[in-house]
Amino acid sequence: MSNLTSRKSLVATVAIVAIIASIAALVVTRGRGLDSSGSASATQPVWETGFRTVRRPYAVNIEAEYDLGGLTIPQEQIHTLVRKDGIPALTDPNLEKVTEAAWLQPEARIIEAVVGTDVLGVPLQILNYHEIVNTTLGGEPIAITYCPLCDSATIFSRRIKRPAEGDSGDLVLEFGVSGALYNSNVLLYDRTYRGLWSQLGMEAVSGPLVGSKLDMLPVRLVTYAEFKNKYPQGDLVSRDTGHHRSYEGSAYGDYFGHDRLMVPVAEMGDALPKKTLGVGIATDEQAWFIAKKTIGATGFTFDTPKGKVTVAKTQAGIVVQEAPPGIRSAQTFYYSWSAFYPKTVVLSK
Repeated sequence: MSNLTSRKSLVATVAIVAIIASIAALVVTRGRGLDSSGSASATQPVWETGFRTVRRPYAVNIEAEYDLGGLTIPQEQIHTLVRKDGIPALTDPNLEKVTEAAWLQPEARIIEAVVGTDVLGVPLQILNYHEIVNTTLGGEPIAITYCPLCDSATIFSRRIKRPAEGDSGDLVLEFGVSGALYNSNVLLYDRTYRGLWSQLGMEAVSGPLVGSKLDMLPVRLVTYAEFKNKYPQGDLVSRDTGHHRSYEGSAYGDYFGHDRLMVPVAEMGDALPKKTLGVGIATDEQAWFIAKKTIGATGFTFDTPKGKVTVAKTQAGIVVQEAPPGIRSAQTFYYSWSAFYPKTVVLSK
């Protein structure tokens, strides 16, 4: 490796460590009752006493970088933590056979994407550092996305109707990580129009495509051992990403172990503890949340106006086994889902 390449790798490593450290520091300061500037506030964390916007001094300037035309979410509730593409999305990443991924432990968590007869596994240990994989599977351009702050995983088509009347054919978008959050959830952006998109809102929230709904695929979280057993010749996204990252572990392990949040959320439900893991199901009119602990050994089936939805649980998370067209699903923590869908119905046996 050349000295220049070595220096670039070192710079990349230092940058990602700084990003994670600065985000993690928010947990500490807010747990001590400090606001985003470090000033003392009440003894309770600020998200318990009032909303505060977090804007890090080196983070993205959303007004300069993105098209905020028609913005459908409150701009004052958008947190800016890192620079644009500071968390680099992957596009058409290198793949490896599941049998070659000896670096993964059997319990490693994998998003299982299925389009037709084609399957791809994406380790969360990679998505922790990239959050988006733009790829094509079964002839369909898709994005596989993950937000570590709310353990939210989604898969959707990147094929969108063109915004101008008279334009023929669909548009295929490529997504990046904006550096901003809304409801503690990643805001994506599309590289064509620079509009913002909400992962859990599942639509464009600014720009010429504002209001466009994402065509969601059923989300499935499984362990590496389960994926390898089910697809012995299957492909995984390789850790050979072109970026120097430590993919063997997770920088967010401690965050999952308590109920504090890294950034404030203006409103959220109180029917369940904040970080209750489960699956959110939504149509244009209704939303439901099923906690993982509610799902029995034989799964959980319920009726929606569009048809039956069946979900199951694995050691890694949630699998949507069956869902009719028009159903959107995401694995996520309860707090963030309830912030996006305040009329969510919490389902139980």
